[in-house]
Amino acid sequence: MKKLFFYGWMVGILLIAVGCSILATEKEEVKVNEESFIIEKDQAEELDIELNMGVGELTVTKGTENWVEGSFDTPIKELEPIVMYANKKKKGVVVIEQPDNNNIRIGKIKNKWNMELTEDIRMNLSVMTGAASANLDLKGLQLNKLDVETGVGELNIDLSGDWQKSFETNITTGVGAATIVLPSNVGVKIKCEKGIGAIQAKDLIFKEEGIYISEAYENADVIVDIFVEIGVGEVIFKMDK
Repeated sequence: MKKLFFYGWMVGILLIAVGCSILATEKEEVKVNEESFIIEKDQAEELDIELNMGVGELTVTKGTENWVEGSFDTPIKELEPIVMYANKKKKGVVVIEQPDNNNIRIGKIKNKWNMELTEDIRMNLSVMTGAASANLDLKGLQLNKLDVETGVGELNIDLSGDWQKSFETNITTGVGAATIVLPSNVGVKIKCEKGIGAIQAKDLIFKEEGIYISEAYENADVIVDIFVEIGVGEVIFKMDK
């Protein structure tokens, strides 16, 4: 499913639209208007959050007192995303996405999403973009797992801070530059596979081909494991201190 999303945005002249609709299942209600939405707290003990942006600019931070809050800045109503939420056996499942459409040219699009996520419970976070830039400031969240897949565009991920539990991250980049800020207070291990892209990892310790660790890794109780698959472009890893 992820690969279908990715290639759907990479082939030919990419065209999209989205309907402004909110679907709540299992009696969960979501308040929404044409420019914003709120997914309120319920009895969920964990979240699965999936953000699928075809084209535009995506910003993700912590800070909401709800599960998720979002705002959209676009002059085209058809670009407003579909937002879905369901509570399935105390796991809150959030999907925010742009469905494909054949009416809008990428070169004419101005589309910005701003998302705030909760810091209160653990989550699996998946972010997929087509022709878009993504700024993911994830410090302070409670991550079980992070998956990021980009097509064309700039990617910035901030994983700095003092993480309390280990988690794994999978990052796949297409065409474009990526900068990943890493935590210095916990252990970090990175395994890279690359096409014709380049890697900068001067703050890390080179172990063997494609494998890097942080200075704190050997004695750390908390480990952030990162697998990176690089297409075309440069990925820069740097520590937060």
